[in-house]
Amino acid sequence: MTFEIFNRYRPIIDDWPAFIEALNRPLPSCIWTNTARISPNELQERLTRDGIAAEPIGWYDGAFRLPADVRIGNRLEYLVGLCHVQEEVALIPVVLLDPQPGDRVLELCAAPGNKVAQMSLMMQQRGTIVANDFNHNRMRALRRNVERLGLLNVSATLCEAVSYPKQRQRFDRVLVDVPCSCEGTSRKSPEVLSHGDTSNLERLQYGILRRGLQLCKQGGRVVYSTCTYAPEENEMVVQAALDSLHPKIQARILEVNLPGLKWNPGLDRWDGTTFRADMRNTIRIYPHQNDTGGFFIAVIEKLNGSYSGFDQSESVPSISIPELYWVDAAPHLEYLEARFGIPYSVFDACCFFRANTKSVSIINGEHQIAANPYFAGLPLIHTNMSYPKLSTAAALIFGKYATRNVVQLERSHADEYLMGKTLFDVVENLDEGYVFVKYEDITLGMGVFFQHENTTELRSSFPKAWQLTNVY
Repeated sequence: MTFEIFNRYRPIIDDWPAFIEALNRPLPSCIWTNTARISPNELQERLTRDGIAAEPIGWYDGAFRLPADVRIGNRLEYLVGLCHVQEEVALIPVVLLDPQPGDRVLELCAAPGNKVAQMSLMMQQRGTIVANDFNHNRMRALRRNVERLGLLNVSATLCEAVSYPKQRQRFDRVLVDVPCSCEGTSRKSPEVLSHGDTSNLERLQYGILRRGLQLCKQGGRVVYSTCTYAPEENEMVVQAALDSLHPKIQARILEVNLPGLKWNPGLDRWDGTTFRADMRNTIRIYPHQNDTGGFFIAVIEKLNGSYSGFDQSESVPSISIPELYWVDAAPHLEYLEARFGIPYSVFDACCFFRANTKSVSIINGEHQIAANPYFAGLPLIHTNMSYPKLSTAAALIFGKYATRNVVQLERSHADEYLMGKTLFDVVENLDEGYVFVKYEDITLGMGVFFQHENTTELRSSFPKAWQLTNVY
């Protein structure tokens, strides 16, 4: 493949032959461990046992490189949320955002939710993550990832990022991972190189970053990132957005420390434009440096000042979930304890609310969001059925606490369960109704058990949209 489209970057790329060589190599796969469910060592051992070489990524604990031919998305480990797939270089923005437990964090362009999931685990599923996007299809993907990975501190809003509603309570951290020309993803998706004029993207990127800076509190942090090499979408956008700040608001671009990774500093000039001195603190990552895709990242600290940037009388208040939808969860928790042995104390840090007439949802007790969420938390239990049914999302989280009505399957039966099949005569001596289904003590989800005169039946309740398509 030829890459004439990149010729204009020759003056800023340190090793042009190595850059072009890297673009012609397959992009390694990358996964990271859902440490709320399994340890990195246990995940690596599971993959190694099946003949998959999982090479630890030195700079990111719990992440692994896999051979390019491995389809991890069709394996048990992915389907039940033990791990997640994400391009290695795309892990960096959240690391540099550095969200802390209890923080209030906004991602303005969040779907499909890869970085939301990273943040949730870094925050120990405490505090608040508001995941925003304005694309219904992509938002469905975000919701699936939130449920599969069991993220209890996430709610979502469906808003245009450039006009995200004003907030009375600003965010501690704002991630601005904007739509871009995606040049840095060409190793994975060569078709991105056929894009045309990006001037509309640049205006959109500027508007989103400017809004992110406005929504961040004084003393907070904004991370701006793209997967492109174009200075027009990178340094020039950052320069324009910082120049647009009210005179009473100051911001600086922070230096970056990422041991184990190689990168180039941001540009100090391009096409006749000279940038502010701290633009050199931004980072440019090229494919040949770490055998990844390409990325640009700026870490911006919004310095203390008295000017808010918004008229407080027009801002939207933050609203606590319990104040909006709180329900008495005691009957449902009593059912979970009586049928499955799950103790009340497991839910001490959570609150419960009714998002619709068919189910009760759960979220961490610290969570606060803006009004009118697109969705919030996770479904806990479906209440409009013959038997109350724990959702698959909740089962994957709380199954480890179940001591009664639990089915342990062998590998071949586990695969059939994940395919949505009904299993006969694989288990007995259970109470009829919903049961937890496990394989090697890893919760797979829920099933329905029936005791017939001459046989037993276990019907899979694994969600159709998540099901295994073929045995790996």
